[in-house]
Amino acid sequence: MSVLDTIARPYAKAIFELAIENQSIEKWKKTLIFINEIIRSKKIEKFLSGSLSPSYLSSFFIFVAGDHIDKDARNLIKLLAENQRFKIFNNILRQFLKLETSYQGNTIIELISAYSLQEHEIIDIRCILQKIFLSKIKFIYKIDHQILDGIIIKKADTVFDFSVRSYLKQLSDVLNF
Repeated sequence: MSVLDTIARPYAKAIFELAIENQSIEKWKKTLIFINEIIRSKKIEKFLSGSLSPSYLSSFFIFVAGDHIDKDARNLIKLLAENQRFKIFNNILRQFLKLETSYQGNTIIELISAYSLQEHEIIDIRCILQKIFLSKIKFIYKIDHQILDGIIIKKADTVFDFSVRSYLKQLSDVLNF
């Protein structure tokens, strides 16, 4: 897990707990996606990376967001500006989405392969993992040609590395290359 994810986790958890308390998970999800889109805008991105005061920055951001955000979201923006956390907002959003998925009884698995897997292969992997983790599986699927062949399965801090690159590294370590 990256340092940015570690920093983002308490923010996402607090937002998610508020969303559960107010029965507004879907509303918060839409709000966070909306805020993320604003932050990712090239013009706004440059503005956010400047050296503006937190109060001016939050006021500007709230002005840009307009009526699309409520009081709680405005407070979040003020907190992010005060703590200079706009740069990790995408991580906050990802952590929130992971919490939502877990809350719905799903397990998020990051599946990385060297090439595009066929549908039946993904289904087979999903079935095996559902038996192992005893829950529904939701994949975040990525292709990484650097692993040469095979797959890597990540669940939170647990990694199952079945890649050729990993096997070659293990072989190299044994042979002391």
